[in-house]
Amino acid sequence: MTALASDKTDYDVLNTVALKKMATPQVVAEACGLPRTEVEAALDRLAAQGLLVVAGGAALPTDEAEPALAAAAARRYGAMRADAEVGGLVERFETVNSQFLTTMSSWQQVDVGGRKVANDHSDAEYDDKVIARLDKLIARLGPLLEALAGHDVRFGTYPARFRSALERIDRGEHEYVSSPTLDSVHNVWFEFHEDLLRTLGRERTE
Repeated sequence: MTALASDKTDYDVLNTVALKKMATPQVVAEACGLPRTEVEAALDRLAAQGLLVVAGGAALPTDEAEPALAAAAARRYGAMRADAEVGGLVERFETVNSQFLTTMSSWQQVDVGGRKVANDHSDAEYDDKVIARLDKLIARLGPLLEALAGHDVRFGTYPARFRSALERIDRGEHEYVSSPTLDSVHNVWFEFHEDLLRTLGRERTE
């Protein structure tokens, strides 16, 4: 297994590429909160280690990326994993995560005569209620994100990404609820959950 160097920037950049599966330097920079020049230098170092490849202007993780990240996280996040406050907040997060998944299903499908059918988003009042639930669920992440950011500032980037998606939704850009190709609420939540699990050395439960 290729060992990931101890440089925090390299970890954050590789972690972001692994979360996104494929990402340009600009997308990585925005997600990490790092200058693009630092990201590009890190991508070059990581490619030289065989942990990612850059093709067509985008970086993709290699098979070596996940085990290297897991080993680095075990070294880097011992204090976070032992933090009782973080542990308690994570346990409560699992309930919030289940509610988030249910709410996203409500966005994608509606109940018509006892059958689930695709939401055509013609009912603005229904959609607004779902968006309001998403807003409240994101707000409930606040204490957990704050506690995590106390250990690693990387987690401080998630609130801004959520705010940006919600602001665009408020402007009527409802694709920022769940689009797989944008920094949508669904994508940011999914990436945060994966990041959290890797950081704490846990497996996905749902």
